[in-house]
Amino acid sequence: MKKAHPYWIPKGNPADFSFYIREMKFDEYLDASETPEVHLPFFSFLYLLEGEVLVEAAEKPYLCQSGQILLVPRNVPFSVRHFDDCSGFEGGFSIKILKDISHPCLHSLEPILQQFDEEEAAFTTALLHQILKAFPKKDFPLIASGLDLLLCRMEMPSNQPGNALVNSFLERVFCRNNPIRKVSDYAEDLHITPNYLNRLVHNHTGHSAIEWIEISRLSMAKSLLREGQMPITKVAAAIGINDNSYFTRFFKKTEGITPMQYRQRKRQKGK
Repeated sequence: MKKAHPYWIPKGNPADFSFYIREMKFDEYLDASETPEVHLPFFSFLYLLEGEVLVEAAEKPYLCQSGQILLVPRNVPFSVRHFDDCSGFEGGFSIKILKDISHPCLHSLEPILQQFDEEEAAFTTALLHQILKAFPKKDFPLIASGLDLLLCRMEMPSNQPGNALVNSFLERVFCRNNPIRKVSDYAEDLHITPNYLNRLVHNHTGHSAIEWIEISRLSMAKSLLREGQMPITKVAAAIGINDNSYFTRFFKKTEGITPMQYRQRKRQKGK
């Protein structure tokens, strides 16, 4: 019986990591039971065309089989126990590569295992093949678009475990039908104090409530800057910032460029 190292771990600073994908194919049973558990600071995924892979995450077993995708949230401890006559794809991504971080599956507190029907499985297979081809070319716009198509097909299980208050907070923050507000506003909605909300969210997700609000604001701002002709001042107002100079500082702190430079760069790439 052969033994296998079941996952790829990037070299260098994890904070600089954005994306990877690789094709896997094992035509026999491979034991990975002695491989140590890992905590990766990015999302990991596994999609199978054939066979099965047994993953243990957060002390629970997940048997991924043909036509299924497994998404493991960042910082959730997991290990792969075995591969059995399987083929498919495995990879990982950081939220900084994504176009849209409002997908509900990204806010799950535990891994999601989902079965695709025959039509969705065929689409997912073709999509991951395209992403695989784009990866060595560093075609990150195509990769980001592909990930967006993949994530929008994933659903939160109706019995998804986790803290109900945290899930309710995240749903409110990423709901694009409502304005982005302050921590105190969300805390009032949930009938708890802002300090308790910050601690609770941080304990379950690794980010405070304030940080999630900023992530949502940045994601929405980038979407508005990419997709429309809305003036910068109105983009700022749309994400709850009424001071244009503060919006510029807020945006540049994370992206390294001003909102106007970001819009111009995206327009040039689109030509």
